[in-house]
Amino acid sequence: MAFGKNMSNNICLITLGCPKNIVEGESLAGILNENNWNLTTDINKADCVLVHTCAFISEAKKESGNVINVLSKLKKSGKLQRLIVSGCMAQEEGENIFNEFPCVDGIIGTGHLDQIQDVITGKRRVVVNSPGGLLESNSPRLLSTNLVTTYIRIAEGCSHRCSYCLIPALRGPYLSRSMESILREAEELADEGIKELVLISQDTTSYGKDLYGSFKLSELLKKLARIKKLKLIRVLYSYPKSVNDEFIRTLKDEDKICKYLDLPLQHVSNRVLRSMGRPGDIRKLLENIKKSIPDLSLRTTFIVGFPGETENEFRELYDFVSEGWFDHLGVFEYSPHPQIRSNCLSNQVSDSVKHKRKQQLMLLQRKIVNKKNKGRIGATMEVLVENHEKKGNYFVGRSYFQAPEVDSKIFVKGDAKTGEFCRIKITGQKGYDLIGEVIDRR
Repeated sequence: MAFGKNMSNNICLITLGCPKNIVEGESLAGILNENNWNLTTDINKADCVLVHTCAFISEAKKESGNVINVLSKLKKSGKLQRLIVSGCMAQEEGENIFNEFPCVDGIIGTGHLDQIQDVITGKRRVVVNSPGGLLESNSPRLLSTNLVTTYIRIAEGCSHRCSYCLIPALRGPYLSRSMESILREAEELADEGIKELVLISQDTTSYGKDLYGSFKLSELLKKLARIKKLKLIRVLYSYPKSVNDEFIRTLKDEDKICKYLDLPLQHVSNRVLRSMGRPGDIRKLLENIKKSIPDLSLRTTFIVGFPGETENEFRELYDFVSEGWFDHLGVFEYSPHPQIRSNCLSNQVSDSVKHKRKQQLMLLQRKIVNKKNKGRIGATMEVLVENHEKKGNYFVGRSYFQAPEVDSKIFVKGDAKTGEFCRIKITGQKGYDLIGEVIDRR
């Protein structure tokens, strides 16, 4: 099955981008494993490298290109025999990738990733048809870390058509995964030792509408909460318009579901939101959520420098953030692209203004987080311990108000154990992060 006379079955899979891509990469790893490829994390031991790319924003696409360039140099030097590109960048660029990166041997887009074996072995050079994603696979998913937290994808694609977004072109329309399939995988992950399950998709709160005719996220969450070995369930990437009263009640009432909501708002100016193709009335939504669950932790993202964004509209956003709604906040500079509708809008904002506005928002949020963290000193909370840092002899963990990878952490001193929960007392802060001491282990 090896491709080429002197080629072994050693393959290195490099996955770039967001958690959704990482989960897809783990599913690809499962397919490779079942096709007798020896997966290695050491490029020097690999004869073939598969790069699963991201192209959501210009910076992600640039990172993908940089990685391919580095691998191309290895191939030119004879240290690598085959180089395959998959995922969003392959879907967007198609055969143009061969012109930009002549060392690439094969490409496969997002819609037919289950055919990756044909591309790797050279049976097919190009598989780029309709967009989609590897939601289901006949091969077991191989987790890429030994952490007790992982992600589970509940849907693929998006049908909202925001004017700044490339996702529908890269991933196709919204497609929910069957509830039975999600629950089956969740049970398997829990049996493997996963304690915190993080639900992801391009739009988690619209789950089920296409498949069952109505929103089914609340029903799914209640069923997931019945899996005994799961201790925490977290929801990321919620679309504001589909955050309904039933979902809020479920967040409030189910003990296993983190009182945490990731709600990408993108802006607060109603004019800018209309231009983006996004829902308005942001304040009303947040007030309703906070009234129902006062201790809910909120994460959001905003886009600055959207075409036509005036100084007054940015000031409206700045003043809104200053009210302190958010425990965690990410800011993106608007990224133009020829395939998105907003690319045709007039009054494009300069890169220097975008950067300045981003810096202003991030400095403001840093002050807000500093104040919130000071208020947490002296409090006790339950923490899931994820790893141990030998240098300094401390543990690193998270509480309910901190999502993996994107949010802050808690540095823990004392008698803790990786993979377990412990109760700690917060004793200080360090930048965005907190410092604590173990009171007892659970």
